[in-house]
Amino acid sequence: MAAIRRGFLTAAPFGVATAAYAGVFMANRDRLPGRIATHFSAGGGADDYMSRPAALWTGCALIVGVGLLFTVMTLASRDSAASRLSAAVGSGTAFMVGYPLVVTVLVNTDVQDPAGVHLPLWHIAVLLAGGLATGALVWLLLNAGPRPEPAPPAPALSLARGEAAAWSRTMMSRALLTAAGAVALGGLCALVFGSLGTALPLLALGLMCAAFTCVRVSVDRRGVTVASTVLPRPRLALPLGSIVGADSVEVDAVGEFGGWGYRIRPNRRGVLLRSGEALSVRTAGGREYVVTVDDSATAAALLNGLTDRHARERG
Repeated sequence: MAAIRRGFLTAAPFGVATAAYAGVFMANRDRLPGRIATHFSAGGGADDYMSRPAALWTGCALIVGVGLLFTVMTLASRDSAASRLSAAVGSGTAFMVGYPLVVTVLVNTDVQDPAGVHLPLWHIAVLLAGGLATGALVWLLLNAGPRPEPAPPAPALSLARGEAAAWSRTMMSRALLTAAGAVALGGLCALVFGSLGTALPLLALGLMCAAFTCVRVSVDRRGVTVASTVLPRPRLALPLGSIVGADSVEVDAVGEFGGWGYRIRPNRRGVLLRSGEALSVRTAGGREYVVTVDDSATAAALLNGLTDRHARERG
């Protein structure tokens, strides 16, 4: 029932936005020019146009499409906090998509030449404030629900004073590597056909994504380190003194974190290259870090052993 409520509160603002846009458009249809100003420059002047039917159907399709995306993300999320966040962001997005579309219709009403349409910049402030307020309202309406009990720590590997031990594994995502390669290939094609402005961003994005499709996870006396095998920075480092426990868990990248890569959720962080086996690390601040990696049970046992020894030595 809670999931259905979150899904409804995500979809409802998009339904309202679609109805508002279509209603205002149809109410002013006969007062609109044949070509409508649909895009505006930084100064507020019109710089792109659409026919009336194209503007109506494109606007409705945009709202419905984005609404379906956020609703599916909310319903697919198994974690209540992640689902709540998705619903709040989605509802705020509904306002930020619907508001400018409605305003576009209003500023085009009773205009003879769409080139003379001007959109005042104060609408940007209303757009941001309305989006934040709508998202905050849905966030407050949704109950976060009880927090799940933390999983018991994995058995600790016994380590004597001065005994050295370390663990390391490399993880690569073939799916992300394929996507990065496709983006880079698109950049190369654009470069061949002479579109330098398109080629350079695509090549940079493809190479940057490729660098983070393979990471090395290490556990040693310093704590936990997750870093790209290609670039030295950025990296995730959790000092041993900040760790209170670790375990091996099964994680659903989309259902719990909404996707792959470095993900942020309330009191949770994740480095996710796939779904499945993962190392879960809990810190003294109450935050959980999840890293998808093979042989995570060994990593958790070693990390618990290092944490216990560190606590004994400090005590």
